[in-house]
Amino acid sequence: MPEENIDEIIQEILSEEKKVDEDQGEEILEPEELYECPVCHHQVSEDALFCPYCYAVFDEKADYKMLIDTIIKKLKKLIGFATEISLPLSGVNENIREAKMYAAKDDYPSGYSHLQNAYFTVVKGLVDYYQKELEKYELMIGVNPEIRDLYSKAGVYLDEWDIESFINTFNELKERAAEISKDLKQYLEELEAVERAVEIANKFNIPTEKVLNIIDTAKDMAESRKYEGAIKVLNEAFMPVKDEIEKAMTSFLQVVKEEVTRETFSGKSNAKTIIRAVREMKVYHDEGNYLKVLEKMGEIEELMSQQE
Repeated sequence: MPEENIDEIIQEILSEEKKVDEDQGEEILEPEELYECPVCHHQVSEDALFCPYCYAVFDEKADYKMLIDTIIKKLKKLIGFATEISLPLSGVNENIREAKMYAAKDDYPSGYSHLQNAYFTVVKGLVDYYQKELEKYELMIGVNPEIRDLYSKAGVYLDEWDIESFINTFNELKERAAEISKDLKQYLEELEAVERAVEIANKFNIPTEKVLNIIDTAKDMAESRKYEGAIKVLNEAFMPVKDEIEKAMTSFLQVVKEEVTRETFSGKSNAKTIIRAVREMKVYHDEGNYLKVLEKMGEIEELMSQQE
């Protein structure tokens, strides 16, 4: 039996697609007719008895007692959220009192009307407040995919007036944004320190081309919002030139030693400060922290220049 060509096999498989479609068929559903709720302006089904967003009643056949129980449960949480952010609830308590009064008379439609007004006031106030809060993070949606997804998800919950789900997502968004802001701040501080150390290295004739290349790599990572990785790269920026730093440090310390031991230097206030700085530099050197070593070399040089 001749061996079949791969392309021929693929074509045979693809040719079965039409048969599968004919056998299974796809049920085509008519799109549901929607119309705008006159109270909250959400799109709702044309045969809905009430709005699932603001609970406005469209048909007297609605179960008022069930709706009252539903709104009361939701209102307890929503009023709690509103209280936490000191949101004004003008007229809400009055509407709730009116609702209770009518309910006591078994006039559920009238009582429900007041309760629905209270619910609408609270949820609309929360939506307006949190919409402004969410917009504060609009500039951060380009920071990383997680921020963008959380922002989009929170926006959907807010559009649907699902306040509880929104708050949970929004809190997660704020925490992640705070972490990124912290990383960004640390990155900028590290970058400033490394660039300052490069200037010091140049004064001591330490070649810094490799360091500058590493700085460029860190900047590229930061452009992609990879701040943690950029910080790590900057922390190790001077490792490729550690041998050159060691040589410069050795020569520099010889000069410092001569200066400290000079008779004219004794009794000067900077002597103890320089010796302390040398001790600190030794600690950084033992740790392999060449960034701090360079900073101390610059500090000591400045102190010595004050003696002249």
